[in-house]
Amino acid sequence: MNRNLKQNLMITLAAVLMAAQAGSGYGSEGSVSASYLYTLSDLTGNLSGSWGQMAVTVDEAVNEAYVLSGTGIRIFNDNGMEVYSFNNEREIGNVISVAVDDEGTVFAIVLGAKSFKIVRCNYRGEPLSKMDLKNVPAAFAGFIPNTIIFRNGSFYLVNQDEMKAMVTDRTGLYKDGYDFAGIIGYTEQNRADTGMNGFAVDREGNMMFTVGPTAKAYVVSPDRTVRMFGKHGMIPGTFGVPSAIVTDASDTYILVSDILRCRILVFDKNLKFRTEFGYRGLSPDGLIGPVGLAVDRRNRLYVIQMGNKGVSVFQVATGN
Repeated sequence: MNRNLKQNLMITLAAVLMAAQAGSGYGSEGSVSASYLYTLSDLTGNLSGSWGQMAVTVDEAVNEAYVLSGTGIRIFNDNGMEVYSFNNEREIGNVISVAVDDEGTVFAIVLGAKSFKIVRCNYRGEPLSKMDLKNVPAAFAGFIPNTIIFRNGSFYLVNQDEMKAMVTDRTGLYKDGYDFAGIIGYTEQNRADTGMNGFAVDREGNMMFTVGPTAKAYVVSPDRTVRMFGKHGMIPGTFGVPSAIVTDASDTYILVSDILRCRILVFDKNLKFRTEFGYRGLSPDGLIGPVGLAVDRRNRLYVIQMGNKGVSVFQVATGN
């Protein structure tokens, strides 16, 4: 969780935790809808924890969800039940982000005092080796990522506060680097004041991120072509405070969570608003400050929420 998002959330927390509102939000425009399935749970009940220390990713090969809760990694099966956990006593170290590659190997960013390392683990969380970064240019000297994403055989190491990302192959060999603040025309002060609230990569290698204070979302292609969408507002199609961003399983739609309006907004790949779903509420299908998203191959949407509401799972349905 980057520092700018935390500041935005503190400002909007009082509004987000207002009493539940009736209804299910804006209706289905276009061809996208969502229905609540379940909340991730263990044998004692629904998963809960501090939203500021939670993140979710999926193992697309087996449709399991990996939830980083504090520094522990908890694994949930196809039915939303916890089946395993590791690093509960920080055996690996201070893990701040986790990714799972297409072979089921777990990669964890382990943060030190002024450094980091990337540790490969098997599905049981047993360390296998360290992934050393190679051929890193001077422009990324001292770079410390706080997010790791695996996509199409590459790793994306991201520092959301600094608005930078470094791309490596699966062995850690440097392939490319992006200074998003410079790419979208930000000044150094803009960078310091905003940062990125959410970051994701689609299956074509396009990188997507949100900027909360400006209520904007961006899509940056590998060749650094920039597309921007979003504006401030409290009506359908506008952002209160945009947070996480992902694509659906077909890579047809972009989904953005809004922590203030308590909605999931849906845009097509031409960045046209199509619909939104969700409503502010404490009931199982309601949303309280949706702050993190992930999508599996079955188009199930995992939503991290504020208010100790855990991770809710929705089935996203798309049509022609």
